Amino acid sequence: MPKDKKSTKARKTELNRYACEIGSIRDSLNEAYTQFNSTSDPDALDACIFEISALRSRYNTALKHYREWYY
Repeated sequence: MPKDKKSTKARKTELNRYACEIGSIRDSLNEAYTQFNSTSDPDALDACIFEISALRSRYNTALKHYREWYY
């Protein structure tokens, strides 16, 4: 197999991996927002805020990596 086909396949594999990771994080974020909106306990709200913050950071990092591989 020519080298460029290998690199194209590797690139597609990495893009797919990042796309799946982004989708998974997005699902987790939706769950965290749902939990945040349905609770009134101050401690649980704090936990939701920290979880949302962490997930948003992970999402932004995964999106950055995806864009690096895509472009």
